[in-house]
Amino acid sequence: MVTRALVGIAALGAACMLSSGCATSRYSQSRIATVPQAARGRAAHSVAFEIDGVKTRIESTDRVRQGDEAPRLSLRIAFEPRELGYSFDAGQVVLRTDTGEWRPRSSGYQPVLPQSSFELSFDVAVEPARQAELVVGGLARGKTPLAPVTLRLSRHEGTSIDRMYWLEAIGIALSAPLAGAAYAR
Repeated sequence: MVTRALVGIAALGAACMLSSGCATSRYSQSRIATVPQAARGRAAHSVAFEIDGVKTRIESTDRVRQGDEAPRLSLRIAFEPRELGYSFDAGQVVLRTDTGEWRPRSSGYQPVLPQSSFELSFDVAVEPARQAELVVGGLARGKTPLAPVTLRLSRHEGTSIDRMYWLEAIGIALSAPLAGAAYAR
């Protein structure tokens, strides 16, 4: 009887150690708050959708620790065209806030090849409790520009697991069945 109680206490202690085996941090990051109807998934720090035969993925890359000042908006836009003949001018992407309009630092048409990606950096931050509008223009097929897509951005706070202490987690995972087997006797 005493052995069962000790095994139960050991199993409970092992479960408590699991939460201490993870190092977490709070962060702040821009997120896509609304997405086009053709988008897959829901609003998040990245979104995927298709523009006239080109799979498009936009990902926010401006994550900072919670409490730090929001950095300038930076995004990665990746394209996966079904066929060749597309080009992209990052200078035609526009960020609109209640204080003005901004364009990324880079501009000029570049070919869109399979697995192409472009970094977009703006000279303004998406502030908490404020929404911004991102108009993704500049994609063209040959010399014909494609219709721009409008997304809404906001600032989001969350928690991430930065590091998992694997040896402790493996030890807990291995000891849990043993504790359960001893308790079942």
